[in-house]
Amino acid sequence: MSRRTDILSLVLVSIVALLIWLVAEDYTSEDTTIQTRLDFTPTNSRHYVVDPPYTEVTLQLGGPNSAINKMRTLLQNESLAITSPAGNGAHTFEDLAAEIRSIPGVRETGVSIDAVEPTSFKIDITELVTVNAVVRASTPEGTLVQDSVVSPEQATITLPKNEADKLPENPVLEAVVDAEDIQRLEPGILHTVNGSLQLPKSDVPLSNVQIEPATARVSFRLVARNRSITLDKVYVQILVNPDAMTSFNVALPDALLRSVQVEAGTELAEQLESGDGTRVVAIVPLTSLELEQGITTKPVAYFLALSPDGTGAAVTASVEGNTAPEVAIEISRIPTANPATPDTP
Repeated sequence: MSRRTDILSLVLVSIVALLIWLVAEDYTSEDTTIQTRLDFTPTNSRHYVVDPPYTEVTLQLGGPNSAINKMRTLLQNESLAITSPAGNGAHTFEDLAAEIRSIPGVRETGVSIDAVEPTSFKIDITELVTVNAVVRASTPEGTLVQDSVVSPEQATITLPKNEADKLPENPVLEAVVDAEDIQRLEPGILHTVNGSLQLPKSDVPLSNVQIEPATARVSFRLVARNRSITLDKVYVQILVNPDAMTSFNVALPDALLRSVQVEAGTELAEQLESGDGTRVVAIVPLTSLELEQGITTKPVAYFLALSPDGTGAAVTASVEGNTAPEVAIEISRIPTANPATPDTP
């Protein structure tokens, strides 16, 4: 009986010793260093933007092992975040350690924030304003539509307060219809497509602009549509009064324009791509005065699409965005033969 009692006592003592060791382990103080991300959260993301939005910090932690383990678990699940004040301009957090200590999740761990590197940090806070804008439809160049309607008819523009002064008094947003969408549509029918809301092109750049909603529904009746194609080469044709050609020689050092972008109706564009004999030429007319002056360059007057049957129609074309590229010309006068002098008897 006594031996059995001794065994029970030994087991009980071992269990108590283990419990004491586990409790002591949890409450043993430890110092450790952890690197993590610290986010700077604006008081209202619709009204303020913070730059930079975060930074990397190194935390010097102290306290019981249990508290440090809770801190590690906290940082595995989420990054630390402190709220930036409302305002516009620069702001410096002078004591990052104090800011981090005040985070509720950090306080609940019971850990001690002994030091933070960097100790302070500077951010820039930008105040945002929201203005209303009228929405209008914008279809690709060369597209003819009727009865266009957009929905919604108004949208909002959110941008930095100091940028808002660059907007016109009555802002407008364009519901831009993609050119590829137009090419899939049948003329003569009422269509409805999505258009992305954008500010009209301007020489004044704007930054941090948010448009809501991002798209609008655009309804219209497609009357005609053009396609943009690029021709590898286009021949230059000189137009001169035939009578003047008896007195002047006109030559072109380079009779080709290269990489010419042509805006044409769908049918004409398909003919140009198919190689059925339809071609585009660049027309450069020369006057008698220009021949006399011996000019060395002249811009293209217009581009002409010529069909195999000899008919032609003017088309819009350009070279690197220039609708009237310069063409080099060489003009020389044809020597006039002196009349023969009759012999004197």
